Amino acid sequence: MTDIQKPLPHNIDLEQAILGAVLVNNNCFDLVSKVIQPHHFFEPLHGKVFEVIGKMVSVGRKADPKTVKSYLPEGERVGEITLGEYLVRLAVEAVAPVQARDYATGVLHHWIDRQIISGCEETISGVYARSPDMDPFSASGALEDRLAKLRGEHIGGGSGNLGHQYLEAMTAAQQRQSIAGVPICLDEIAEVISEPCFEAGNLYGLLSSSGEGKTSLTLQMITHALKRGHPVLFMSYDQSGEQCVRQMIAQEHDIEARRQRAGDISEKEMKKAVDFATWIDRQPFEVVKCTNQTAPQLLSFARAFVKRFANGKVPLIVIDHIRVITPEDSRADPGTKALGIGQILKVGAEMTGSAFLVLNQRNTSGMTRDNPRPIASDLFGGEGAVTPFDAIFYVYRYKKFYEKRKDIAATDADWKKIHKVFPAAVIEGEDIAQIGAVKVRFGDAAIKNNLIFEARFTRYKSERQNDAELQEAML
Repeated sequence: MTDIQKPLPHNIDLEQAILGAVLVNNNCFDLVSKVIQPHHFFEPLHGKVFEVIGKMVSVGRKADPKTVKSYLPEGERVGEITLGEYLVRLAVEAVAPVQARDYATGVLHHWIDRQIISGCEETISGVYARSPDMDPFSASGALEDRLAKLRGEHIGGGSGNLGHQYLEAMTAAQQRQSIAGVPICLDEIAEVISEPCFEAGNLYGLLSSSGEGKTSLTLQMITHALKRGHPVLFMSYDQSGEQCVRQMIAQEHDIEARRQRAGDISEKEMKKAVDFATWIDRQPFEVVKCTNQTAPQLLSFARAFVKRFANGKVPLIVIDHIRVITPEDSRADPGTKALGIGQILKVGAEMTGSAFLVLNQRNTSGMTRDNPRPIASDLFGGEGAVTPFDAIFYVYRYKKFYEKRKDIAATDADWKKIHKVFPAAVIEGEDIAQIGAVKVRFGDAAIKNNLIFEARFTRYKSERQNDAELQEAML
């Protein structure tokens, strides 16, 4: 090893060329600013110049060496020349806008290099300073957080050749005869989100209140994906792996979870349970019981899982649920927290080529409405939290809300509202759930379908399947 400190990665020539291009052609600023921001420059003066140009362009003012000089420190020199002379020299040596964008990518990459080096140095210091009661992996937490942010910024920086990328994706889909994604267990869900599957690189949300069965529906989707060979990682803050398997067996083999816990099952049922447990152990499936992880840490779990179980099939990464993910800034408002978490998870889906499904527990605002059907404001973080998601669908069990309203109904007006809001079948005792969407990127968000909830086995069943079974029984 050597004690000589290597200089941090940077390229002053690239920074100068970018500033010159923007000073000569202010229209170039919009092109370059989609890739870099002032803090990406290695030379602080260059970052300040870029910031001043951006402010002037944003209000429609001409930014050239003469006008920009007025907003920079008076009398400052760059080497042997004045700052004004330096700006003129940059403009004289300007490059074409197309080159400026390429150069901006180079500046961004050098900034990322510097951030990685800084994160590694902090991690090394943290490892050496780790106290005996600290988990060894906790020392790398800051580096994991930083890398996740860097990936997000790099992906969000945009890229050229968009038409070429589109054609490549279209050609690949034609060759597969399908979209790369994870199959969905119920057609009703696919119709609601207007997608035939959970597509690779997409972030999906499932919204419901506590006790409506969103985890039950999730486990059905997980079993369906596993049966078709897709790796599945379930990161849960609520359920252990054992609890998940117990519920999956109840759904698959009609053996209630309470009887499994008590060991009150027949020899035939025991064989079914053993066969399922043996099968699940052979699948690319893991359940991680989470505690206080941040979104970047969850993303690191997902990356490691995908590397271990890559088999050519799109992985499904499930997180239950977004409200309990530790935010980077605990003092931020819920909207900022949820948006930041969603953005990181969206990056994770794109980076790993997986479909991410994030469960979202409703806030209490919808419980007081005359019609408690879910809407976007019921999300953790409110309507602003939907931005990173490609689709968010909800499961709404009428019966849960009907029973609550019925228990406190005191007047004819109360009963009138109940009969207006809830279907007659629910009032008569059926446990029907509605599947709808609060966001659909490509399709009609107004599509709604019904499912039947079988509480004994904590599973959802297609209403269409039920109708088909009745017709078959009548024949």
